[in-house]
Amino acid sequence: MRKHNGTQLYGFQKILTTLKMGLNKELRKLSIRQKLAMNYVSKESKLTKIKDKIYTNTFTPYFPSLAYDRFLKGVVSITSGKPMPVVTNFAITPQCPCNCWHCSFSDRSKKDMLSFDQLKKAIFDVQDLGTSVIGLTGGEPLLREDLEDIIAAIDKRSMAIMFTTGYKLTKKRVKNLKKAGLEIPVISLDHYRAEIHDKGRRKEGIFNDALNAIKLFQDEGFYVAVSFVPDKPLVSDREEIFKVIDFFKDIGINDMRLTSPILSGKLTSRPEERLSPENIKTIFEIQKKCTKTKGYPGVFAYDFFESEQYYGCGAGFNYMFIDSQGNVCPCDFAMLSFGNILERPIQEVWEETCKHFCIPGPKCYANISNDAVFSKKSGEWPLKKQATLEILDECPSYNKQRLPAFYKKMGFLNSIQNK
Repeated sequence: MRKHNGTQLYGFQKILTTLKMGLNKELRKLSIRQKLAMNYVSKESKLTKIKDKIYTNTFTPYFPSLAYDRFLKGVVSITSGKPMPVVTNFAITPQCPCNCWHCSFSDRSKKDMLSFDQLKKAIFDVQDLGTSVIGLTGGEPLLREDLEDIIAAIDKRSMAIMFTTGYKLTKKRVKNLKKAGLEIPVISLDHYRAEIHDKGRRKEGIFNDALNAIKLFQDEGFYVAVSFVPDKPLVSDREEIFKVIDFFKDIGINDMRLTSPILSGKLTSRPEERLSPENIKTIFEIQKKCTKTKGYPGVFAYDFFESEQYYGCGAGFNYMFIDSQGNVCPCDFAMLSFGNILERPIQEVWEETCKHFCIPGPKCYANISNDAVFSKKSGEWPLKKQATLEILDECPSYNKQRLPAFYKKMGFLNSIQNK
Protein backbone atom coordinates (compact mmCIF):
# COMPACT_ATOMS: atom_id res chain seq x y z
CA MET A 1 0.00 0.00 0.00
CA ARG A 2 1.31 3.42 -0.96
CA LYS A 3 0.44 6.48 1.12
CA HIS A 4 -1.06 9.36 -0.85
CA ASN A 5 0.40 12.83 -0.67
CA GLY A 6 -1.16 15.25 1.76
CA THR A 7 -3.75 15.02 4.52
CA GLN A 8 -7.47 14.53 3.94
CA LEU A 9 -9.46 16.93 6.10
CA TYR A 10 -12.41 15.65 8.10
CA GLY A 11 -14.49 16.79 11.05
CA PHE A 12 -13.43 20.01 12.78
CA GLN A 13 -10.44 20.48 10.44
CA LYS A 14 -12.69 20.41 7.40
CA ILE A 15 -15.24 22.75 8.96
CA LEU A 16 -12.58 25.33 9.85
CA THR A 17 -10.96 25.13 6.44
CA THR A 18 -14.31 25.39 4.65
CA LEU A 19 -15.17 28.49 6.69
CA LYS A 20 -11.81 30.03 5.85
CA MET A 21 -12.28 29.33 2.14
CA GLY A 22 -15.78 30.79 2.37
CA LEU A 23 -14.49 34.16 3.57
CA ASN A 24 -13.38 34.97 0.03
CA LYS A 25 -14.46 38.46 -1.08
CA GLU A 26 -16.25 37.02 -4.13
CA LEU A 27 -18.72 35.25 -1.84
CA ARG A 28 -19.55 38.19 0.41
CA LYS A 29 -22.22 39.49 -1.93
CA LEU A 30 -24.12 36.18 -1.83
CA SER A 31 -27.26 35.73 0.25
CA ILE A 32 -27.49 33.11 3.00
CA ARG A 33 -29.59 30.98 0.65
CA GLN A 34 -26.92 31.15 -2.01
CA LYS A 35 -24.15 30.29 0.44
CA LEU A 36 -26.15 27.25 1.51
CA ALA A 37 -26.45 26.31 -2.16
CA MET A 38 -22.68 26.49 -2.52
CA ASN A 39 -22.34 24.22 0.50
CA TYR A 40 -24.91 21.83 -0.98
CA VAL A 41 -22.48 20.85 -3.73
CA SER A 42 -19.12 21.52 -2.04
CA LYS A 43 -19.88 19.01 0.72
CA GLU A 44 -19.74 16.27 -1.91
CA SER A 45 -16.01 16.88 -2.42
CA LYS A 46 -13.02 16.07 -0.24
CA LEU A 47 -10.48 18.58 0.96
CA THR A 48 -6.84 17.52 0.85
CA LYS A 49 -4.00 19.60 2.26
CA ILE A 50 -0.54 19.33 0.70
CA LYS A 51 1.89 21.70 2.40
CA ASP A 52 0.16 25.09 2.25
CA LYS A 53 -2.32 24.21 -0.52
CA ILE A 54 -5.89 22.94 -0.15
CA TYR A 55 -7.19 20.87 -3.06
CA THR A 56 -10.89 20.16 -3.69
CA ASN A 57 -10.91 18.36 -7.04
CA THR A 58 -9.53 18.66 -10.57
CA PHE A 59 -12.14 21.26 -11.54
CA THR A 60 -11.33 23.70 -8.74
CA PRO A 61 -8.05 25.61 -8.30
CA TYR A 62 -6.25 25.04 -5.04
CA PHE A 63 -6.75 27.45 -2.17
CA PRO A 64 -5.33 30.01 -1.59
CA SER A 65 -4.48 31.25 -5.08
CA LEU A 66 -5.41 33.91 -7.60
CA ALA A 67 -6.91 31.14 -9.72
CA TYR A 68 -9.17 30.13 -6.83
CA ASP A 69 -10.38 33.72 -6.42
CA ARG A 70 -11.13 33.87 -10.15
CA PHE A 71 -12.90 30.51 -9.98
CA LEU A 72 -15.30 31.81 -7.34
CA LYS A 73 -15.84 34.97 -9.36
CA GLY A 74 -16.72 32.74 -12.30
CA VAL A 75 -19.17 30.69 -10.22
CA VAL A 76 -20.91 33.85 -9.08
CA SER A 77 -21.04 35.03 -12.69
CA ILE A 78 -22.58 31.87 -14.13
CA THR A 79 -25.12 31.51 -11.33
CA SER A 80 -26.27 35.08 -11.98
CA GLY A 81 -26.95 34.20 -15.61
CA LYS A 82 -23.72 35.25 -17.30
CA PRO A 83 -21.92 32.32 -19.01
CA MET A 84 -18.15 32.16 -18.58
CA PRO A 85 -15.61 29.47 -19.61
CA VAL A 86 -14.49 28.78 -16.04
CA VAL A 87 -12.77 25.61 -17.31
CA THR A 88 -11.14 25.36 -20.74
CA ASN A 89 -9.45 22.28 -22.13
CA PHE A 90 -7.01 22.34 -25.03
CA ALA A 91 -6.18 19.27 -27.10
CA ILE A 92 -2.58 20.19 -27.84
CA THR A 93 -1.91 17.23 -30.13
CA PRO A 94 -4.00 14.62 -31.95
CA GLN A 95 -1.20 12.06 -31.72
CA CYS A 96 -1.48 9.24 -29.17
CA PRO A 97 0.19 5.87 -28.54
CA CYS A 98 -3.21 4.41 -27.58
CA ASN A 99 -6.38 3.65 -29.50
CA CYS A 100 -8.86 3.55 -26.62
CA TRP A 101 -12.19 1.78 -27.05
CA HIS A 102 -14.07 4.88 -25.89
CA CYS A 103 -11.91 7.64 -27.45
CA SER A 104 -13.85 10.89 -27.88
CA PHE A 105 -11.13 12.31 -30.13
CA SER A 106 -11.49 9.69 -32.86
CA ASP A 107 -12.39 10.90 -36.35
CA ARG A 108 -10.84 14.30 -35.75
CA SER A 109 -7.90 15.36 -37.89
CA LYS A 110 -4.63 13.68 -36.97
CA LYS A 111 -2.62 15.98 -39.24
CA ASP A 112 -2.82 19.48 -37.87
CA MET A 113 -2.09 20.98 -34.48
CA LEU A 114 -1.78 24.47 -33.12
CA SER A 115 1.72 25.91 -32.96
CA PHE A 116 3.21 27.06 -29.66
CA ASP A 117 2.64 30.73 -30.55
CA GLN A 118 -0.98 30.03 -31.48
CA LEU A 119 -1.54 28.13 -28.25
CA LYS A 120 0.15 30.82 -26.17
CA LYS A 121 -2.17 33.47 -27.61
CA ALA A 122 -5.22 31.23 -27.15
CA ILE A 123 -4.29 30.58 -23.52
CA PHE A 124 -4.00 34.31 -22.88
CA ASP A 125 -7.34 34.91 -24.62
CA VAL A 126 -9.27 32.34 -22.59
CA GLN A 127 -7.73 33.65 -19.38
CA ASP A 128 -9.00 37.08 -20.37
CA LEU A 129 -12.47 35.50 -20.71
CA GLY A 130 -12.29 34.31 -17.10
CA THR A 131 -10.89 30.80 -17.33
CA SER A 132 -9.42 29.68 -14.01
CA VAL A 133 -8.64 26.03 -14.85
CA ILE A 134 -6.82 25.06 -18.06
CA GLY A 135 -6.55 21.39 -18.98
CA LEU A 136 -4.06 20.10 -21.52
CA THR A 137 -5.17 16.95 -23.27
CA GLY A 138 -4.95 15.26 -26.65
CA GLY A 139 -4.03 12.78 -27.89
CA GLU A 140 -1.10 12.44 -25.57
CA PRO A 141 0.34 15.78 -24.38
CA LEU A 142 3.69 14.17 -23.49
CA LEU A 143 4.35 13.73 -27.21
CA ARG A 144 4.81 17.49 -27.56
CA GLU A 145 8.40 18.50 -26.95
CA ASP A 146 7.29 22.02 -26.10
CA LEU A 147 4.80 20.83 -23.45
CA GLU A 148 6.72 22.55 -20.65
CA ASP A 149 6.67 25.84 -22.58
CA ILE A 150 2.92 25.52 -23.08
CA ILE A 151 2.38 24.96 -19.35
CA ALA A 152 4.64 27.90 -18.51
CA ALA A 153 2.46 30.10 -20.76
CA ILE A 154 -0.43 29.57 -18.29
CA ASP A 155 0.00 32.38 -15.79
CA LYS A 156 -1.23 32.52 -12.19
CA ARG A 157 -4.75 33.42 -13.25
CA SER A 158 -5.41 29.74 -14.02
CA MET A 159 -4.45 26.35 -12.61
CA ALA A 160 -2.75 24.01 -15.10
CA ILE A 161 -3.73 20.36 -15.23
CA MET A 162 -2.67 17.66 -17.70
CA PHE A 163 -4.34 14.46 -18.89
CA THR A 164 -1.91 11.71 -19.80
CA THR A 165 -1.49 7.97 -20.28
CA GLY A 166 1.94 8.27 -18.65
CA TYR A 167 3.55 7.15 -21.89
CA LYS A 168 7.34 6.83 -21.44
CA LEU A 169 7.37 9.41 -18.66
CA THR A 170 10.70 9.96 -16.92
CA LYS A 171 11.73 11.40 -13.58
CA LYS A 172 13.54 14.25 -15.33
CA ARG A 173 10.43 15.22 -17.28
CA VAL A 174 8.26 15.18 -14.17
CA LYS A 175 10.66 17.62 -12.52
CA ASN A 176 10.55 19.83 -15.63
CA LEU A 177 6.73 19.73 -15.68
CA LYS A 178 6.63 20.80 -12.04
CA LYS A 179 9.08 23.61 -12.66
CA ALA A 180 6.98 24.79 -15.62
CA GLY A 181 3.92 25.11 -13.37
CA LEU A 182 1.90 21.92 -13.77
CA GLU A 183 -0.37 21.60 -10.75
CA ILE A 184 -2.40 18.40 -11.20
CA PRO A 185 -1.56 15.39 -13.40
CA VAL A 186 -4.53 13.19 -14.34
CA ILE A 187 -3.39 9.71 -15.41
CA SER A 188 -5.60 7.30 -17.37
CA LEU A 189 -6.14 4.11 -15.36
CA ASP A 190 -9.11 1.77 -15.71
CA HIS A 191 -8.32 -1.40 -13.74
CA TYR A 192 -6.00 -3.12 -11.30
CA ARG A 193 -5.15 -5.80 -13.85
CA ALA A 194 -2.62 -4.82 -16.52
CA GLU A 195 -4.14 -6.98 -19.25
CA ILE A 196 -7.58 -5.39 -18.88
CA HIS A 197 -6.28 -1.82 -18.87
CA ASP A 198 -3.96 -2.50 -21.83
CA LYS A 199 -6.77 -4.15 -23.80
CA GLY A 200 -9.12 -1.20 -23.27
CA ARG A 201 -6.42 1.28 -24.23
CA ARG A 202 -5.26 -0.92 -27.16
CA LYS A 203 -1.63 -0.56 -26.11
CA GLU A 204 0.49 -3.24 -24.50
CA GLY A 205 2.50 -1.97 -21.54
CA ILE A 206 0.49 1.22 -21.03
CA PHE A 207 -0.66 -0.03 -17.58
CA ASN A 208 2.95 -0.10 -16.41
CA ASP A 209 3.49 3.36 -17.90
CA ALA A 210 0.49 4.63 -15.91
CA LEU A 211 1.70 3.17 -12.61
CA ASN A 212 5.20 4.51 -13.24
CA ALA A 213 3.79 7.98 -13.93
CA ILE A 214 1.71 7.91 -10.75
CA LYS A 215 4.73 7.03 -8.63
CA LEU A 216 6.94 9.65 -10.31
CA PHE A 217 4.36 12.39 -9.75
CA GLN A 218 3.80 11.29 -6.16
CA ASP A 219 7.53 11.36 -5.51
CA GLU A 220 7.56 15.00 -6.61
CA GLY A 221 4.76 15.89 -4.20
CA PHE A 222 1.92 16.32 -6.71
CA TYR A 223 -1.79 16.01 -5.98
CA VAL A 224 -2.30 13.01 -8.25
CA ALA A 225 -5.57 12.11 -9.98
CA VAL A 226 -6.66 9.30 -12.26
CA SER A 227 -9.10 9.33 -15.14
CA PHE A 228 -11.20 6.19 -14.73
CA VAL A 229 -13.50 5.09 -17.59
CA PRO A 230 -15.29 1.88 -16.56
CA ASP A 231 -17.29 0.07 -19.21
CA LYS A 232 -20.82 -1.19 -18.59
CA PRO A 233 -19.80 -4.78 -17.70
CA LEU A 234 -17.40 -3.48 -15.03
CA VAL A 235 -19.97 -1.15 -13.47
CA SER A 236 -22.49 -4.03 -13.52
CA ASP A 237 -20.08 -6.17 -11.50
CA ARG A 238 -20.29 -4.42 -8.13
CA GLU A 239 -17.67 -6.57 -6.46
CA GLU A 240 -15.16 -5.98 -9.24
CA ILE A 241 -15.61 -2.23 -9.59
CA PHE A 242 -15.17 -1.75 -5.84
CA LYS A 243 -11.95 -3.75 -6.09
CA VAL A 244 -10.75 -1.19 -8.63
CA ILE A 245 -11.65 1.65 -6.25
CA ASP A 246 -9.78 -0.13 -3.44
CA PHE A 247 -6.78 -0.44 -5.78
CA PHE A 248 -6.79 3.32 -6.36
CA LYS A 249 -6.84 3.81 -2.59
CA ASP A 250 -3.99 1.34 -2.10
CA ILE A 251 -1.70 3.08 -4.62
CA GLY A 252 -2.29 6.45 -2.97
CA ILE A 253 -4.44 8.26 -5.52
CA ASN A 254 -5.68 11.67 -4.31
CA ASP A 255 -8.51 12.14 -6.77
CA MET A 256 -10.50 10.30 -9.40
CA ARG A 257 -12.43 11.52 -12.41
CA LEU A 258 -15.02 8.80 -12.90
CA THR A 259 -16.21 9.18 -16.47
CA SER A 260 -18.87 6.73 -17.55
CA PRO A 261 -19.02 5.90 -21.28
CA ILE A 262 -20.16 9.01 -23.18
CA LEU A 263 -21.75 8.65 -26.61
CA SER A 264 -19.06 10.63 -28.40
CA GLY A 265 -16.21 9.85 -30.78
CA LYS A 266 -16.00 6.07 -31.16
CA LEU A 267 -19.15 5.61 -29.09
CA THR A 268 -21.35 8.11 -30.94
CA SER A 269 -23.43 5.41 -32.62
CA ARG A 270 -23.27 2.88 -29.77
CA PRO A 271 -26.12 3.64 -27.34
CA GLU A 272 -25.77 0.14 -25.89
CA GLU A 273 -22.66 1.39 -24.06
CA ARG A 274 -24.72 3.82 -21.99
CA LEU A 275 -25.07 2.90 -18.32
CA SER A 276 -28.41 1.68 -16.98
CA PRO A 277 -30.23 3.43 -14.10
CA GLU A 278 -29.02 0.61 -11.83
CA ASN A 279 -25.43 1.21 -13.00
CA ILE A 280 -25.77 4.90 -12.20
CA LYS A 281 -26.91 4.05 -8.66
CA THR A 282 -23.61 2.21 -8.27
CA ILE A 283 -21.72 5.30 -9.47
CA PHE A 284 -23.58 7.42 -6.91
CA GLU A 285 -22.66 4.89 -4.22
CA ILE A 286 -18.98 5.10 -5.18
CA GLN A 287 -19.12 8.90 -5.03
CA LYS A 288 -20.69 8.89 -1.57
CA LYS A 289 -18.44 6.15 -0.15
CA CYS A 290 -15.19 7.71 -1.31
CA THR A 291 -16.15 11.18 -0.16
CA LYS A 292 -17.11 10.04 3.33
CA THR A 293 -14.37 7.48 3.93
CA LYS A 294 -10.82 8.39 4.91
CA GLY A 295 -8.08 7.09 2.68
CA TYR A 296 -10.18 6.74 -0.45
CA PRO A 297 -9.55 9.20 -3.27
CA GLY A 298 -11.85 12.13 -3.74
CA VAL A 299 -14.22 11.55 -6.65
CA PHE A 300 -15.75 13.65 -9.37
CA ALA A 301 -18.25 11.26 -10.97
CA TYR A 302 -19.81 12.83 -14.04
CA ASP A 303 -23.05 10.88 -13.64
CA PHE A 304 -23.31 12.32 -10.14
CA PHE A 305 -22.33 15.96 -10.57
CA GLU A 306 -23.78 16.38 -14.08
CA SER A 307 -27.14 15.05 -12.93
CA GLU A 308 -30.19 17.24 -12.44
CA GLN A 309 -29.65 16.80 -8.69
CA TYR A 310 -26.40 18.82 -8.71
CA TYR A 311 -24.63 20.95 -11.37
CA GLY A 312 -26.09 19.49 -14.54
CA CYS A 313 -24.17 19.89 -17.80
CA GLY A 314 -22.15 23.07 -18.29
CA ALA A 315 -21.04 22.45 -21.88
CA GLY A 316 -20.80 25.79 -23.70
CA PHE A 317 -22.00 27.56 -20.54
CA ASN A 318 -19.14 27.32 -18.07
CA TYR A 319 -16.90 25.01 -20.08
CA MET A 320 -15.08 25.23 -23.43
CA PHE A 321 -12.94 22.84 -25.46
CA ILE A 322 -10.49 23.80 -28.20
CA ASP A 323 -9.18 20.95 -30.33
CA SER A 324 -5.78 20.58 -31.97
CA GLN A 325 -7.01 22.26 -35.16
CA GLY A 326 -8.39 25.25 -33.28
CA ASN A 327 -12.08 24.31 -33.40
CA VAL A 328 -14.00 25.72 -30.45
CA CYS A 329 -16.50 23.20 -29.04
CA PRO A 330 -18.92 23.27 -26.08
CA CYS A 331 -16.91 20.44 -24.48
CA ASP A 332 -14.55 17.58 -25.34
CA PHE A 333 -17.51 15.28 -26.06
CA ALA A 334 -19.99 17.53 -27.91
CA MET A 335 -18.97 17.28 -31.56
CA LEU A 336 -20.28 20.74 -32.45
CA SER A 337 -18.55 24.02 -33.25
CA PHE A 338 -19.37 27.63 -34.08
CA GLY A 339 -15.89 28.43 -35.36
CA ASN A 340 -12.13 28.12 -35.32
CA ILE A 341 -9.66 30.34 -33.45
CA LEU A 342 -7.47 30.57 -36.56
CA GLU A 343 -10.36 32.20 -38.41
CA ARG A 344 -12.22 34.17 -35.72
CA PRO A 345 -11.32 35.59 -32.29
CA ILE A 346 -11.98 33.16 -29.42
CA GLN A 347 -14.18 35.71 -27.66
CA GLU A 348 -16.41 36.00 -30.73
CA VAL A 349 -16.82 32.22 -31.07
CA TRP A 350 -17.44 31.82 -27.34
CA GLU A 351 -20.10 34.53 -27.32
CA GLU A 352 -21.95 32.79 -30.12
CA THR A 353 -21.60 29.42 -28.41
CA CYS A 354 -22.94 30.54 -25.05
CA LYS A 355 -25.94 32.23 -26.68
CA HIS A 356 -27.11 28.73 -27.56
CA PHE A 357 -25.88 27.16 -24.31
CA CYS A 358 -27.15 29.98 -22.09
CA ILE A 359 -28.63 27.74 -19.38
CA PRO A 360 -27.05 24.60 -17.86
CA GLY A 361 -28.67 21.38 -19.04
CA PRO A 362 -30.14 18.60 -16.87
CA LYS A 363 -27.75 15.93 -18.16
CA CYS A 364 -24.77 15.35 -20.47
CA TYR A 365 -25.53 17.09 -23.78
CA ALA A 366 -23.32 14.71 -25.79
CA ASN A 367 -25.51 11.82 -24.67
CA ILE A 368 -28.71 13.73 -25.46
CA SER A 369 -27.64 14.74 -28.97
CA ASN A 370 -25.63 11.70 -30.09
CA ASP A 371 -28.18 10.25 -32.56
CA ALA A 372 -28.78 13.61 -34.23
CA VAL A 373 -25.04 14.38 -34.37
CA PHE A 374 -24.20 11.01 -35.89
CA SER A 375 -26.88 11.43 -38.57
CA LYS A 376 -25.16 14.60 -39.82
CA LYS A 377 -21.60 13.37 -39.79
CA SER A 378 -19.63 13.91 -42.97
CA GLY A 379 -15.89 13.41 -42.79
CA GLU A 380 -14.25 14.55 -39.58
CA TRP A 381 -15.60 15.93 -36.34
CA PRO A 382 -16.66 18.48 -35.23
CA LEU A 383 -19.74 19.50 -37.19
CA LYS A 384 -19.55 22.96 -38.72
CA LYS A 385 -21.68 25.94 -37.75
CA GLN A 386 -24.75 25.29 -39.93
CA ALA A 387 -25.00 21.66 -38.90
CA THR A 388 -24.44 22.72 -35.29
CA LEU A 389 -27.39 25.12 -35.49
CA GLU A 390 -29.57 22.37 -36.96
CA ILE A 391 -28.62 20.01 -34.13
CA LEU A 392 -29.47 22.63 -31.51
CA ASP A 393 -32.87 23.22 -33.15
CA GLU A 394 -33.55 19.49 -33.00
CA CYS A 395 -31.97 18.92 -29.58
CA PRO A 396 -32.01 22.03 -27.38
CA SER A 397 -29.14 22.19 -24.91
CA TYR A 398 -31.35 23.06 -21.93
CA ASN A 399 -34.83 22.83 -20.48
CA LYS A 400 -36.01 25.62 -18.17
CA GLN A 401 -38.38 23.17 -16.50
CA ARG A 402 -35.44 20.93 -15.57
CA LEU A 403 -32.91 23.34 -14.16
CA PRO A 404 -30.18 21.56 -12.13
CA ALA A 405 -30.68 21.78 -8.36
CA PHE A 406 -27.60 23.92 -7.67
CA TYR A 407 -28.80 26.66 -10.01
CA LYS A 408 -32.33 26.53 -8.62
CA LYS A 409 -30.95 26.98 -5.13
CA MET A 410 -28.81 29.90 -6.34
CA GLY A 411 -31.89 31.66 -7.78
CA PHE A 412 -30.65 31.37 -11.36
CA LEU A 413 -33.99 31.73 -13.15
CA ASN A 414 -34.86 34.84 -11.13
CA SER A 415 -31.51 36.34 -12.14
CA ILE A 416 -32.01 35.84 -15.87
CA GLN A 417 -35.67 36.91 -15.76
CA ASN A 418 -34.70 40.20 -14.11
CA LYS A 419 -32.27 41.09 -16.93
